[in-house]
Amino acid sequence: MRTHHQHGVRLPEGVAGEHGVLPTVIDLCRARAAAEPDRKNFVFLGDGAEESDSLTLAELDRRARAMAVTLRKHAPTARTRALLSYPPGLEFHVAFLGCIYAGLIPVPVAPLDGTRGNAKWTRVESIAASSEAQLFLSTGPLLAAAEPVLTGTDGLARLDRVATDEVSLDLASQWTPPVAAAEMVAYLQYSSGSTGVPKGVAVTHGNVLHNLSLIYDSTRRPADDAGLPRPSSVSWLPPHHNMGLICNVLDPLFSGRDATLLPTMTFVQRPLTWLRAISELGRADSCAPNFAYDLCVRRVTGAQRRQLDLSGWEMAMLGGEPVRSDTLDRFSAAFADTGFRREALCPAYGLAEATVLVTAGPVGQRPKVLRLDSAALAAGKVRAAEPTAGSTGQSTAEPVQDSRELVGCGRIHPLSTAVAVDPATGKRCGEDEVGEIFVSGPSVAAGYLNAPQESTETFMGSLPDQPGERWLRTGDLGFVHNGQLFITGRAKDVIIIAGANHYPQDIEATVEASHPAVRQFGTCAVSVDDGTLERVIVLAETTAAAAGETGGTDEADELVTAQEIKRAIRRAVHAGHRIQVHDVVLLKPGTLPLTTTGKLQRRDSRDRYLGGSFEAALIE
Repeated sequence: MRTHHQHGVRLPEGVAGEHGVLPTVIDLCRARAAAEPDRKNFVFLGDGAEESDSLTLAELDRRARAMAVTLRKHAPTARTRALLSYPPGLEFHVAFLGCIYAGLIPVPVAPLDGTRGNAKWTRVESIAASSEAQLFLSTGPLLAAAEPVLTGTDGLARLDRVATDEVSLDLASQWTPPVAAAEMVAYLQYSSGSTGVPKGVAVTHGNVLHNLSLIYDSTRRPADDAGLPRPSSVSWLPPHHNMGLICNVLDPLFSGRDATLLPTMTFVQRPLTWLRAISELGRADSCAPNFAYDLCVRRVTGAQRRQLDLSGWEMAMLGGEPVRSDTLDRFSAAFADTGFRREALCPAYGLAEATVLVTAGPVGQRPKVLRLDSAALAAGKVRAAEPTAGSTGQSTAEPVQDSRELVGCGRIHPLSTAVAVDPATGKRCGEDEVGEIFVSGPSVAAGYLNAPQESTETFMGSLPDQPGERWLRTGDLGFVHNGQLFITGRAKDVIIIAGANHYPQDIEATVEASHPAVRQFGTCAVSVDDGTLERVIVLAETTAAAAGETGGTDEADELVTAQEIKRAIRRAVHAGHRIQVHDVVLLKPGTLPLTTTGKLQRRDSRDRYLGGSFEAALIE
């Protein structure tokens, strides 16, 4: 692959198209459409099973050109920002590239409906203000459904609405290329969180093209050396998130692969649809957050598994949230009989501020898992957990209780630099020392739109031994071990008790295992300052089935049941982490706030706890 920081990005060898330097996303799309115009690059399964729409490269290019001509008539100036709010389907692809073909800046947001109480409206209104958007793009049916709220919301009523599915294709011949360059902003990416003022990451054409080359190189495999094209990808990720945008729209263009797409909610409601699509393709790649693999283990039955053939799943990437070693174990064991190979699992690390990917791979090798001493890790040191001693004094295979398993998130590639930095000294950590992860390279975005202070704090990190080098401060803690990046937690989420760091995901895993009534992946551990000390708070959803097994019928029985669960949680956390839990709140299933990709929102949970807005579960 011919890629260099100074020499720009070219298509991978073996991918059809002009192999000169690609300065912009427009050049990428045009090169691929010219080389393989009739290739059906995108297929959408509307019900998760049957094809309901598709796009060839020529169709995508033509529709994007027609879209660009239309949008220029609505845009007051060049570089106008446009909100893209689309239901599942391929209309988002056309609108996104149509904006770029027009020289506008697309701003992907969640699909909306006409429900005034929908929490998405508040966030979209905030993004509209932050991005200073002038246009609101969607399909005609969605605009009609959302009309009452669009006109009744101050921040959205001012936007010029465009139904992009009504654009005439005859306009395509009138298109002329916009002024575009590698250093110009291609799109704004807002993170999936919902707390605080949203910040739009300004991703340039150069950023995204370099990140596509980083993804391609980081996921190299023996099949590449054998001359085989990259397998088709399968994705249900929402395209308004950075993972979904890259996986669903841009990576297929760059890597020369085809993409099969499913609606997000179809997967959530029926996880089998994702695996069945992979099975029917034969060779396939797919990327999803950690929770998706666990959801498949819980919801796909043995009879359904026997209908699957996952032997051709070459790369099962996990990203977007912390990767848990027990998830890897459960998924590999549950689907071993389908032909799924543990070697296909490919943990990765990334963030919107670095376009998307920082590290991943190698593909075809088992993920690296370290079992570490928890006490040493709390002190910022990486030390292997010692095995327990058996009755004969000999070591056994059983690890000590106070340990933690961490999954490597991929090797650090020459196209991107990632290091751990001591938060106290600002100097680079040694290998196997925990610090804040700093990232440098051409995939790191230009900054946040209209947020100079936040941009300086996040994107202008520095190291004493590399003066003049610009570093992205990720806010994540981790370390480097044998060239692999390991993430220990989010710096702002770390709970500090008596000078020791405790990672909330570790406490949450302990809480989940403490009592049958605690719902799996339904816990949240946060800390609050009472003015004197930091206190640990545990929020735990209870399972409906477990609550029904108590047999309690009156208030006293309910109180006893709640006390038993809380007591089990407190004991387990004290035994596993040597810390006291100040308060335990039992919640109904589905109460904790999550992003649309299933990521727990700890800061929002903490705020709700402090505000007293959580309603305790009634144990019946």
